[in-house]
Amino acid sequence: MIVSNIFLGSLTTLKEVSLYGSETIAANGVRLRALADETIGGYVIWVPSSMVLIVAIILVLNGWNAAEERRWTSRYDLVRKSNAASLEFPETAEELRLKVEKPNRDMGRTLALGAFAMFMVVMITLVTIVYAL
Repeated sequence: MIVSNIFLGSLTTLKEVSLYGSETIAANGVRLRALADETIGGYVIWVPSSMVLIVAIILVLNGWNAAEERRWTSRYDLVRKSNAASLEFPETAEELRLKVEKPNRDMGRTLALGAFAMFMVVMITLVTIVYAL
């Protein structure tokens, strides 16, 4: 969502040609050209919505960190109750590699697929713009 917000916001704000040709009258009675009106509107829409998305991302990451810290501090309670729980918290590098091998591989594949999807969206957009005009 943040990628599309940045793309559309920058397109609206930083363009050099206006999308509509009429002038508007601002609240203080000053006439605004269409391009100035669209640029101001782009900043008003783009910047606050991007900040909200960034705050949401920070809150989610903070929540994940808090959950991980709670889980980490409760590890000794789990170990005392069962021997199987000790496998949840690896103590050597080899145990850690065995535990995280599949999740890391899956995450790598997901990130590669996401990057490829974003690349294809950009390429399809560029081809559409070039050949449509």
